[in-house]
Parts: sequence; C-alpha cells; structure tokens
Amino acid sequence: MLKLQFKDKRKAAIWLVDSRYAIGRDKSNDIVFDEEGVSGFHAELRVEDDDRVFVTDAGSINGTFVNGKQIKARTQLRPNDVIRVHRAELTLVDPKEQLKVQPPEDAATAMTPALQGLNVGSGVGGVPTGWLLRAKTGSVSGQVFKIPASGRAILGRSQSCDIVITGTHVSRQHAELYFQSGKLHVKDLGSSNGTYVNRKKVDDAVVNAGDEIRFDTLVFQVEAPANAAPVTPAAPSEGADSTMFRPAAAAPAPKPAASQPARRVAPSQPPVAQPKSSSSATIVLVVVVVAALGGAAAWFLM
Repeated sequence: MLKLQFKDKRKAAIWLVDSRYAIGRDKSNDIVFDEEGVSGFHAELRVEDDDRVFVTDAGSINGTFVNGKQIKARTQLRPNDVIRVHRAELTLVDPKEQLKVQPPEDAATAMTPALQGLNVGSGVGGVPTGWLLRAKTGSVSGQVFKIPASGRAILGRSQSCDIVITGTHVSRQHAELYFQSGKLHVKDLGSSNGTYVNRKKVDDAVVNAGDEIRFDTLVFQVEAPANAAPVTPAAPSEGADSTMFRPAAAAPAPKPAASQPARRVAPSQPPVAQPKSSSSATIVLVVVVVAALGGAAAWFLM
C-alpha cells in the first residue's frame, strides 16, 4: 500500500486506503492546504487496485505539477514522484521500495521494526512470531488470526489485506498492526468508522496481551506467545524511598522465654505504726509528779 509524505513534514504521512482524495484550500477537501495560491478545489487523486495512483488538476489557477512539470491531463504517478500544489509538495512513497534500499542492519526497522528485548520466537529478520488476534464477536467469532512473520499486518475487507475481515462498515484497508521498540502497535488507516482499543478510539496506540481491539462491530482479543518474557516492575530511582516499592517487613515475633519458676510477689501491706519511745512517757510522768508536790507544799504553807 502506498502513502503520501509531506516534504516539509507539516503533517503525518497519509496512507492511500481510499479510492479518492480531493486536494485544495477548502476545508471540505481530504488534503487541505490553507495558503494563498492554492485553489479551493485544486486537484484530485484516484487510487485503483491499491497500487495505481492518478492525479488530475481540477482547473486550479496556478496549476498542478509532477516532478516539476505542469500536468494537463490525468497522470499516473510512480513511487518517489513529487506532486506540487503551489508551494506545497507531496511525495508518493512505496514502503516496499524503502525496504529494498535500506542497509541490511536497518531493514528490520524501516517499515516493520524488529521487536527488541522481548523473549519470543523470531520470524524473518528477528521479528517476533506467535502473536494472535482471537475474534470474539460477529461471524468470525472464535477464529484466530496470526500476525505474519514479517511483523506487519494490514487488516480490512480487501482481499489484498494480510488479515481479511468482512464487515458492513469495515474499510478496505482499515488498520495496521506492527512492532516497534519492543511493543505491538495498532494504527488506524483513515477508516470510516475508526479503530478502538479497550473501547477508546485511537489513531496509533500500543496494545498488550489481553487488550481488546475493535474494528466496526468486530472485537478481537490480543494474545501473546506463551514464551513471552513477563513484565518486571521498574526498580526505584536513585534516592527514592525504597519502601514505596515493597511492603514493610513485619516485626519479628518475640522469642518465648526459657521456662523458669514463677516468682511470688508479696502483696502490698500498709505500713505498721511504730510505738512511741519510752523516754517520752518518762518525761510526762516526772512533770505530773513535780506539779503534784508543788501543789501540796503550797497547801502546808497556808
């Protein structure tokens, strides 16, 4: 499948999954160039048999050019041709041709990047194998679809797709599955009814084992190969409180003391009152006797 790339990188590449693309300044066009010199409806692209692309000028004021030459009639494009609409330029790209010109060590990352750092079986060029889509709804419920050994799969209702899924509102080329940087991605290819991962509409998203992908009303579950390496939690960063990443250790139970005879503790007793000193009693007696004698003496003298 071919795509258009903006030479100035102003927008993402456009995969040519539909049969017609209108180009112009008006916002109703499929490809909009909002700048002076571009007509409201400037040109038109037609895609036939998925790999033949034709461009026609739509009566623009400043003309449409292919490889620097103004076209006067419907013109077939070839890979690497450059379409110019006023000052904006688009290049027609064939990913298969890109792979051919890549150095061998880079070939795996040009269109279908090899999965890195994951312990799975390898297909052609080190791309992982064994990943599956298991249909859960619709007429294909229960069927299993393998992601090809190339590590890239186009899904849609066209018979030219790697995974053909029939559905009333499934686009001819609906979405793409591919591996990149150690992860499986799903990319919507401009489908009419969108691509969803776990009920959320996406343009390009990472999918994991167990995730659900929906195209129109058809739901598929992603299954990883049995020998895929388990995901390990990331180690705490330097200086971070390591207790955030593991439960606190339980305090050890106290060891039982050796068997010893229990000590008896005497019950608390109130203090016993001490008897008064005998010397104090003697002094009192002397005082009484002296007083009595003094009284008797005074009586005789009277």
